[in-house]
Amino acid sequence: MSNYSRHKTHEKCKSRIEYLLKEYLKESSDGDIESLSHKAKYLAVLISGYLEQAIKEILISYVHSGSRTQIHRYIEETWPISMNMSTKNINNILQKFDKAWSDDFTNWLDEEDRRAGDINNLMSWRNNIAHGNELNTNGVTLISVKEKLSTITELVSFIENLVHPKMDRTIF
Repeated sequence: MSNYSRHKTHEKCKSRIEYLLKEYLKESSDGDIESLSHKAKYLAVLISGYLEQAIKEILISYVHSGSRTQIHRYIEETWPISMNMSTKNINNILQKFDKAWSDDFTNWLDEEDRRAGDINNLMSWRNNIAHGNELNTNGVTLISVKEKLSTITELVSFIENLVHPKMDRTIF
């Protein structure tokens, strides 16, 4: 993957999620509750996938920008196909790259109480939805999903700035 591009897929995914959320919220006044519930759950899964893809793309682009070909190929080839992006797992990934990134992430989480809860709740929802534990997904609504998307968007921006602090984001 020598011409790896930052944001190749995660920005498209985010745009699609934002579009679907907007459409679903329009329908919420006249939609049936069960249908809206399924749509909220679908969005929760998409948002968790967006987070996973974004972290992968940001960190692999970092490796591409400053490493020998063998190193970035190794990182790309060994990155897990799927990973639960709980705050603990995100912290572990960041710590493997740079201890200071891990510390900054912990500080970012501590700045607002909702951040860790939003991220971990989203991952819990995803896991419960994927494993058929419908009883554990009562809190998944379009409004709660919208709140989680906001936090995840903040997190992705934070990680981009952490990993690529001097890059001009206007070109993305």
